[in-house]
Amino acid sequence: MSFSQIVWKMAKANYRKYIFYYLCNTFAVMFFFVFSTIYFNRQVDEVKISGSIQFLLMTPGVTLVLFTIFFISYAHQIFIKQRRSEFGLFMTLGMTDRDIVKLVLLENTIIGLLSLTSGILGGTIFSRGIFFLLMHSVGIGQVAFHLSSNMFLYTTIAFAIIFLIAVGSSLYHVFTENVIANIKSSKTAAALKNNSPIIGGIGAAFIFISIIGVYLTYAYSNYGGELLFIWAIFTILGVYISLNQFISLFIEFVKRRENYYYPRMLFLTSINYKFKHLTTILTLVISLVMITILYGTLNLSIYSMEKKDVLESKPYDIAFLQTETKNNLDQETVYSIIDQEDNRIQGYQQIPVYTHYERMEDDNWLVSYSFMSIESFQELTSISYELDNNEMLYFINSEFENNEQEEYYQENAYYFADENLEFTLKEIIAGNNINYVSDSAFFIINNTDFEQLESQFDGYKSTIHQINVEDWRETDGATNKLEKNLLAYNKKTPPIMDERTEGSTEEEFFKVDSKIKAFQSIKMENGISFFVMTVLSIIFFLGSFILLYLNLFSEIESEKEKYRKLHAIGITDKEVKQAVTKEIRAIFFIPAIIGAILAFCYFISMMRDIGGVMANPGLLLYFGGITITYLLVQFIFYLYARKKIIYKLM
Repeated sequence: MSFSQIVWKMAKANYRKYIFYYLCNTFAVMFFFVFSTIYFNRQVDEVKISGSIQFLLMTPGVTLVLFTIFFISYAHQIFIKQRRSEFGLFMTLGMTDRDIVKLVLLENTIIGLLSLTSGILGGTIFSRGIFFLLMHSVGIGQVAFHLSSNMFLYTTIAFAIIFLIAVGSSLYHVFTENVIANIKSSKTAAALKNNSPIIGGIGAAFIFISIIGVYLTYAYSNYGGELLFIWAIFTILGVYISLNQFISLFIEFVKRRENYYYPRMLFLTSINYKFKHLTTILTLVISLVMITILYGTLNLSIYSMEKKDVLESKPYDIAFLQTETKNNLDQETVYSIIDQEDNRIQGYQQIPVYTHYERMEDDNWLVSYSFMSIESFQELTSISYELDNNEMLYFINSEFENNEQEEYYQENAYYFADENLEFTLKEIIAGNNINYVSDSAFFIINNTDFEQLESQFDGYKSTIHQINVEDWRETDGATNKLEKNLLAYNKKTPPIMDERTEGSTEEEFFKVDSKIKAFQSIKMENGISFFVMTVLSIIFFLGSFILLYLNLFSEIESEKEKYRKLHAIGITDKEVKQAVTKEIRAIFFIPAIIGAILAFCYFISMMRDIGGVMANPGLLLYFGGITITYLLVQFIFYLYARKKIIYKLM
């Protein structure tokens, strides 16, 4: 019988190893390709360029790359560990190193190509299904699924590099060990390092310092976002060190309580071995859990706050700026467009404004001063004021967030560069009463001074139109029709080529500002963020489950041997099932709980940027909902894994 026939017979006898290895690589390729279909999607890329989703993609993207590297390397490590005894046998029969290299390269080339092909195909189908379901469920179906060369190119290159490194590393270990060590490789137990309370304490200190670092720097540092990555590295390093020592230290502690320790001795010693043996895997799983829960909560929180900000920052449902030559539709025409039988106009204000522009001599910066009469201001705010000639109110069209902001405006914000503007400040007023279609601040003067402005200063007269309807959610069609009518009117008039459009286009200056358009914008942007985070959460969850499942089943033969020996000393099947259940439960839920706790600590620290969770208690509901959902799904997978493993062991 030739070597080729021997190899082929052994391959057929151990086909499960090849299928297992092939599936692991297929999953890794599929995960990476799914991420690529998101990262290189045209619509997502547009949002990413704006910076709003860049941060969302950065950390999970790096984590996914690290996960892929580890996942492929670990799968290959398990596969090659099972094959090394065969290689040792081949060597004793006379197979040369060159033959071993050819065999390994041939096997891995075939498995790699099959994994790459099926992984990309599976990723395409999975991504297409996810796009269809989620995009329509969040109401952003206009984000189309598509494939591009970058998706295939980066997935292929990343997989090829990681795969080749894993194969090269395995060949190195095969050839640096002697024949006997290779033959006995599958029978060699992993050595565990000694326990060290000091090292465990250092790991716990790393976690504590990193969380305190996030708490102190994220909201109050210009580099809080950049430092977040450094603190995350400290956290993961601390988790790795602590996890490696935790069970051992716990055992040393509970040994003092004999009534507790000895009934659980089998479980504690077994789980101690597994935690030390699986430290790297469990650390990666904790990282995936932490990122999934944290980023999912942040995404929902940002969406909730931005929706609230949009509704609060726009006191009127529809607003636009009118001049003598632009947006100059009469009120009757505007009414005919917006006022509908099922959505009547509830209020219509027209506020005359006079804007004067000055260029600063020092830096050539253009400054605008927008004036409003006290009569219009009182109509707008229902606040009564008396102003003499050359007296003014300074109106900030937003609420003061803190005392420092109010002090700033008191000292700086109403400074006039034009010496001819001689007005005495009577009071600074803040309030959100005007949609942002003009300046964000206005100088309120009496009616006489306002009428004299045109003769005293060069400037531009305009009128702010503000409209409220019964239901702003039903104004999409009316707003679109109004925009078309205004655009058609503006095309008939000469373009504006003065200070008003410096730094912006005429279309931007005279655009319609509405709640519905702003709401649709954040819904689109945050809907994409929600979609991205949902897909990444699915990838990370499946990845963490497969990692745990992969390890549990890779050790199934040694577990069978262990429990066979326990049977010999009187351990019953019922006790075996109980022990296995406890071990799997600990492996599945301890990382999930630790990840959730770390996510909560980071979430509390990062929320200081918006006043803390006490000022936004609703955000805790998002965190609780996502965490409970994650643990419930984890519980379902745990039941599945437990059933399969007990079936294999019995």
